[in-house]
Amino acid sequence: MSRELAKEARRRQLIEATIDGIARKGFTELKIADVAQEAGLSVGIVNFYFKSKDALLIATFKHLVEDYEQHMQAILAKAGKSAAAQLDAMIEADFARTHANRKQVTVWYAFWGETRWRPEFLKLCADLSTSFQIATTETFQALIDEGGYQGLDAGLIARGFNAMIDGLWLDMLLNPKQTDRDTAKASVRAFLAGLFPREFGGKVAAANGNAAA
Repeated sequence: MSRELAKEARRRQLIEATIDGIARKGFTELKIADVAQEAGLSVGIVNFYFKSKDALLIATFKHLVEDYEQHMQAILAKAGKSAAAQLDAMIEADFARTHANRKQVTVWYAFWGETRWRPEFLKLCADLSTSFQIATTETFQALIDEGGYQGLDAGLIARGFNAMIDGLWLDMLLNPKQTDRDTAKASVRAFLAGLFPREFGGKVAAANGNAAA
């Protein structure tokens, strides 16, 4: 392994340790020593790669954002090309076990909770939110056009869709016995079925039939 690859692997190890540490101890209680312990390394090694706790936290949040974007793009690339297929793939991606698990959601909300006081976090969140709003608006507009629907505002639907996903992530964190990944996906599809019955009504009916069986 080259020196650059080794450095990147070490940085990734420390970022993953930071994610684990935030999930265990919370955002404000986390110390550099905790990250070192999680990674099985010395505090000096952590300080060599990240000059401060803030630098480590910013790098960790950037990693979360980039990892989420890559995950979403990979799922969408494998999905069908129709707007309905792309939206259904978004739902699957947003509630995939790899990204909608308790640890990941806990850490996301820890960072979101700091955006009021940390401009760097706010910008990352705002950029991600804006890009996703644009992408989902375009996809909903394509679905409206493909289905010949009238009187629907793609931007408003996209905003509701994105807010619903964020809310379901929070509900999974606060009420895990009531809201799991399957329940969350079914909830979003039920919302879409009310607007796009031809594309999503069958999925909701099938899910209800399976639940009743």
